[in-house]
Amino acid sequence: MEREFKWNIKQPEDFDVLADSDFVKPLVTEETRLEMEAAYYDTADGLVSKVHGGLRLRRENKETVVCLKLAARSEFDGACKAREEYEVCAEDIRAGIRQLPSVGAPQDFCDQLMQANLIEQGRTMFTRFASQLAYKGCTCELSFDYGRMTHLTRIGTICEMELEYKGGSAFDFDELAITLQNKFALEPQPLSKLARMMQL
Repeated sequence: MEREFKWNIKQPEDFDVLADSDFVKPLVTEETRLEMEAAYYDTADGLVSKVHGGLRLRRENKETVVCLKLAARSEFDGACKAREEYEVCAEDIRAGIRQLPSVGAPQDFCDQLMQANLIEQGRTMFTRFASQLAYKGCTCELSFDYGRMTHLTRIGTICEMELEYKGGSAFDFDELAITLQNKFALEPQPLSKLARMMQL
């Protein structure tokens, strides 16, 4: 299961101020920069959305990953989502779908996807600046995503911050997220990149 919080960032400089703050900086254990691109797919009959799932082909630097997400529940007014997530390395979306059951994805859902007419709904292209954090009894990743999303002929922007749970105490993770939100007056972003892309 995945736990995460997302917040809107008005200006890239706002993230720099937060990342260099006396509160966040001592928590950082590692920093990375990633170039990311994701193509999102749906079917003509809305198969993916009917089962509250998401299917995408993601490129993270040189690696290509097929990712299937199945939403489980929402908390904190949608700011934190728990879900099952399955990923396999594959250059082709259908080759990836064939591999998904081996990592625990629902076989019946994957069978339906293999028979479906997959249609690309849009893409996201962004740079991610990620910092690994250690806070009390939990580890997590604080990242800043900056780029754009495209749906049909429309283009939108991505400028957000995300805190993703990695391990340890879920209680401490939630405490950190709420502390960050209150301390820096962050605006929650309840929608995923896919949902915002579809709204375009």
